[in-house]
Amino acid sequence: MNLIEELKSYCDINNPVGALMLSGEWGCGKTYFIKKFIKSVKDTYVFVSISLFGIDSLDKLRVEVKKKWLEKASELDKLNGTKVSKIADSYKKVFGTIKDVLPENWQKKGEVVSSIMDLVNFVPISNRMSDKKVILVFDDLERSNISCTDLLGCINNYCENQDFNTIIIANEGKIKYRSENELSYSEIKEKIVQRVIHFVPDYEEIVSNSIELMPLGIEYKGILRKNKQSLVKILSGDFNDNAIIEQYRTENYKFDGNKKREEYQKEEEKLRKLLTQRPHNVRSFKCAIQDFERVYNKLVNAGIQDCSNWLLSFTCFMMANKAGLIGGNSKYGNLFLYIDVEKLYPDVFNSNFIVNGFSEWIIHGEWNDEVITKEIQLFLKKKNAATPLEILKTHNLPEVNEEVIDEGFKDLLVEAYEGKMSLDEYILFLNNCCYSRRYDIDLPAIDWENVREGINKQIKYLINSEVKDSHSHMMIGDDSKEYFTEDEWSAYQIIKEFRDNDVWIYEKNKRLYIDLISSDLNEAFRNLSNKRYNAFSVEMESATINAFKNADNMDKNHFSGWFVGIWGHYSDIEEIDGQITTMALKKLREDLNSVMQDYKEKNKNIAAKHTQNFIKTVNSHKRYPRCWMEILPESKEYGFSSNIHILLKESDLEHEFRSRKCKEANVFTYWEDWILYLNNRIHV
Repeated sequence: MNLIEELKSYCDINNPVGALMLSGEWGCGKTYFIKKFIKSVKDTYVFVSISLFGIDSLDKLRVEVKKKWLEKASELDKLNGTKVSKIADSYKKVFGTIKDVLPENWQKKGEVVSSIMDLVNFVPISNRMSDKKVILVFDDLERSNISCTDLLGCINNYCENQDFNTIIIANEGKIKYRSENELSYSEIKEKIVQRVIHFVPDYEEIVSNSIELMPLGIEYKGILRKNKQSLVKILSGDFNDNAIIEQYRTENYKFDGNKKREEYQKEEEKLRKLLTQRPHNVRSFKCAIQDFERVYNKLVNAGIQDCSNWLLSFTCFMMANKAGLIGGNSKYGNLFLYIDVEKLYPDVFNSNFIVNGFSEWIIHGEWNDEVITKEIQLFLKKKNAATPLEILKTHNLPEVNEEVIDEGFKDLLVEAYEGKMSLDEYILFLNNCCYSRRYDIDLPAIDWENVREGINKQIKYLINSEVKDSHSHMMIGDDSKEYFTEDEWSAYQIIKEFRDNDVWIYEKNKRLYIDLISSDLNEAFRNLSNKRYNAFSVEMESATINAFKNADNMDKNHFSGWFVGIWGHYSDIEEIDGQITTMALKKLREDLNSVMQDYKEKNKNIAAKHTQNFIKTVNSHKRYPRCWMEILPESKEYGFSSNIHILLKESDLEHEFRSRKCKEANVFTYWEDWILYLNNRIHV
């Protein structure tokens, strides 16, 4: 069917008995096609286009129709200077003036807008402008906030009573979905809509125009042209869904009992539903190829020349995401994020060519250049993997041949036990253990105690070396816990705790503190105050007291101020370990007192005075307790609170126990510490 000719044929009808509906999926190009059609016949007809998006009353709709008609009349160059144009211009100005002079709160009321239009309702609008027929075009029918039956009834008035040829653009499937009574919609549609034409886009033309007309780089357009037919396939959804269903049955139907059969059948129904949701949205497609140019430049700069698979996989994933088909609906949580996309786009989508950094960008809009760079490097490492061991350290198990597993897994276990794998490689190892159960792969026996020991060895290596952990690279979502064994999950928790608690950062800064304060005070003063610490440790205390003792009086004079710059506000920081820090500060005070006594005995009065000032500084920054008990001596709970205090003290848990007499007249003094405490926390 030639759609252009069908539309022309309808527009030529005099006194139409109903409207023409052009139906198609959201984003498939209906509006674009109509604009193209209007442009092709602009010398024959006058088109007045009205978007129904967000319109919530029939009065507002009538206002919009009149307004658009008047605007169109005033725009026609050939009518300039004519009576029609002058009338249109006059009342367009009247409408604008009246609306603008109203108080703002009046303008928000729909009834007032209606009243304004009553002033210009006598301006005739007709189905002709000069010698041309006027065609009304109503777009986004299903996006209006008016009931479909009322809306169609109003549109019918223009068509039946005022003889306007009327085109309605809609996604009829969505109209039926939102209609409270589908029968009522069908009945009124039969009376109002003369014919429904189902819009089938020319996907090849859309893809070609997108490539050639969008402002893209010349080299990038080359790869788009090279993959044009595959892009057309993605946008059109030209896949054999029956073959996909059949393949699912072949791979999954094992009928191990009635319950198993029912489960498979439920999964098949889910798959069928998913396939019906495959998107054809032109806007999503254009977004995909526009955004991929950034990815393309990144890949080329990394040395990847053939980006075809990356382009196609990226486009598939973005199309699925924009259609709302990506999320936490996967049976296996984040572990199999791409499983639905693989079903939708078989032989086109390949999860190997869309790294986590790209999917995070698509889903959350977060472009992390550091992470993406590392993941591309990992891809290249994976691509160049040659030995069975290298393959198992870089690939998901379903991608690997059985003989590679048989040959290399024992060597992989040796590296896992010895702590020779990166933390990301350990996570891949755990994921593959999970995969092995899904794909019924028999793996050699695993000593999980040795695996956990190996992970701790790797963590220790990271702490003591200059190597930086790529902690933002791989992770396992908490929602996937049920798919891992207890041993696997406990191994992952070691990695998670290390990364979540920023242990690597704290340990690095602790080492830096000890090294700098022991070697170069001036450098220490400059570089240590802006670092993150989770405790003032005994090792740091030892380095501090030795540095102070070895400093000359000039540095001693500034030492306490410098120390405050680092530790003065430690009580306000949640991540600081209070117990370790309190113990270390106590030892620092004791050591400083000993040093001061030694200086006094040796008549080093200046050094002794600097030491005394340092002691005062340390004492003045005592940690404010996060926990205390406050009880009146006469209270019946006093004995209970006292016992709790004893238990906490025996456990060396930081707290305070307070008991005081308090008269009613002086009750607000009772709140003094609470107010101070709250002030402190609010400040933080």
